[in-house]
Amino acid sequence: MNMLSIEDTNRMSWNEVDECKDRLFKQIEAEFTDPESLIIAPLLRTGGIVGGMLSIKLRAVQMLPLQFKYLYNPTKISQLLSIPDFLAEVPSPMNVVLCEGNTSSGSTAIKASAAIREKYPHAKVYLATLTKVFGGPEELEGIEKIFYGRQTDEGFKATAEEKESLDLREGVTVFPWENADDELSDLNA
Repeated sequence: MNMLSIEDTNRMSWNEVDECKDRLFKQIEAEFTDPESLIIAPLLRTGGIVGGMLSIKLRAVQMLPLQFKYLYNPTKISQLLSIPDFLAEVPSPMNVVLCEGNTSSGSTAIKASAAIREKYPHAKVYLATLTKVFGGPEELEGIEKIFYGRQTDEGFKATAEEKESLDLREGVTVFPWENADDELSDLNA
């Protein structure tokens, strides 16, 4: 794989974040008519921002924070925060909306979903992500459905026709709250 550089990045504006969040909101609102059945599960760190925005917009009260870290050499995903207990009554049905900033392979979301379902076996887990990398999976093990605000060509796999017809976001997305050098360091590891 070629090393990515700052020229390969594409900083997202707050206006575009808002547009992606609104697309997510509409998809989730169409799927769920009762916000009280939703539990927002921000996948910390970036998912904390997405989860916070969606919980306010959806008027969802309960949150289930999760933290996993993708590690390199050797490559593995480690859980950094145990799944907390609820102090309030858990809604039935229990619809958990796992929130992420960007989804590529979906491996972290799969691991988080398994951890949620281990603690709460009756939970149905959904994924809400601001951006989803084109060429990545359309379905993920343990995830009922994927909602996303926009697709990107972060994997640099799309043809010119696919980029245009799908309105793919060019390059490696860097959200307004992220540091491009940090993102590149992770991607180039």
